[in-house]
Amino acid sequence: MKRNALKSIAAFALGTVMLGSLAACGGNNPNDYAEYDENGNLILTIWAPDQYAGGQVRAQFQAFIDKFNETEELQELGVTLQFQPMNQLPTSLRTACMSGPTRMPDIVIWDRFSTPSNTSFLLPLDDLIQEDAIDTTKFLAEAYDELTVDGVQYGLPLDADPWGIYVNMDLVNTYNDTASEADKIDVDSLDTWTELLDAAEKLTERDGSNVTRSGLNTTSADGQFFSFIYTGTGELINTDETDPNYGDTVMKESAAEMLSDGQSLRVYDTLAFFNELYHKNLCNTGHGGTDAFGNDLCAMTYGSLYFPQELSAYSLENYKMLPYPARDRTYVQGEDSPQVLDPAATDASGMVNGKVGGMLGGYGLAIPQPIYENMRTEEWRMHVDKAWEVIKLWLMNDEINELYFTENGAITCRQDLWTNEFYTENTGVIGDILPYIQNYKMRPSVAGYETFESSVVRSEIQSLREGSQTVLTTYSDIRSMGNTLLRQAQGRA
Repeated sequence: MKRNALKSIAAFALGTVMLGSLAACGGNNPNDYAEYDENGNLILTIWAPDQYAGGQVRAQFQAFIDKFNETEELQELGVTLQFQPMNQLPTSLRTACMSGPTRMPDIVIWDRFSTPSNTSFLLPLDDLIQEDAIDTTKFLAEAYDELTVDGVQYGLPLDADPWGIYVNMDLVNTYNDTASEADKIDVDSLDTWTELLDAAEKLTERDGSNVTRSGLNTTSADGQFFSFIYTGTGELINTDETDPNYGDTVMKESAAEMLSDGQSLRVYDTLAFFNELYHKNLCNTGHGGTDAFGNDLCAMTYGSLYFPQELSAYSLENYKMLPYPARDRTYVQGEDSPQVLDPAATDASGMVNGKVGGMLGGYGLAIPQPIYENMRTEEWRMHVDKAWEVIKLWLMNDEINELYFTENGAITCRQDLWTNEFYTENTGVIGDILPYIQNYKMRPSVAGYETFESSVVRSEIQSLREGSQTVLTTYSDIRSMGNTLLRQAQGRA
């Protein structure tokens, strides 16, 4: 790999990456390849998902480019950015990689969760990592492993994006002002499912049966199932990551059998907890979005670490981010309305309580490759070398990595940097959630899981919310349909 010195990027960066071209999502001219600026500097193209729009990417990349302008680690290089619709990016990238290098970006900001189903057009980085002796132990292991499929590394992790529960502290304080000492809400102690339910009930305001202010957003809870099942120490699939196998191959048909099998119980308990949330009338169906939370119509909702970017459009400033609470209850099986068992009841593991935490998402930096080998030309390989230099500088140079994350208000996957002042003295949502980050977990990195979660789990939980099926039916459907889907995706059908 060529190590060079960057001087002439400044003219290009300020001229081309003032990001005026970023106003139109979808990018502008993907057909140009081996493009050079007026000074003869090679321009590399980065594709980014359009969820970064709204100024966030402008700040991130401008800071990144400005830092480049001050370094001498690269030469004859520039970068430009093109947005792609997030839900279309894998398909768009696959199409580009089938067409060849002239249609491809040089680097893609890649949703790590999508890696297992898309390895055919991502360049394995193992040889590059080994050649440059990249210390991969610096990265959060969960994030690094999410880009690993069958022992092959397809990217390096960029950000750690934990999801959590956002709480409107103004509404909490208003409630506490008139509540008795025993009834006050201590937000810092909302550590269990029971405590979350209790707080949500207290923060809900009703006019008869009509909810005028929602205590907890339950309309989009289906997307939070992984976080809750994990804090309940459950898993959606078995340890081999092959089937939605809850304990063993036989679904439990009675409360007694359920209690004898810890994994089955934990899955069922999480569904029963959701069912309880839905039937407590805690949320107006119109209060599920950012607008409701930003306008004081919903006291608690869900969001990633990037949620404050959305909230910046509202006057709301006094809020906290909490990890998902731990399971502290077990339900007896019932067709319509499962009942909570004695708190002293335990499952087969001897433990009821789970642990606070949740789901960790985030992006990585990857290098696309043409699907067909005859398109992997020497010119393309030159672009690969340059792209790899950019990725290394971005992620492994401490100063540039730190600057990127101080600018965008996120958490780096470089866990060795978490002891730096930006993190240790952060009073925002990063400071709220970082102490719990080691309790967070990625979703399974296995072929078929993405579709299993989006098409089976979410659909079934929506049916549960709508009251069209029972907890037991939901449990059974997720298991049976998921089993079929995962087997097909993995070629085991």
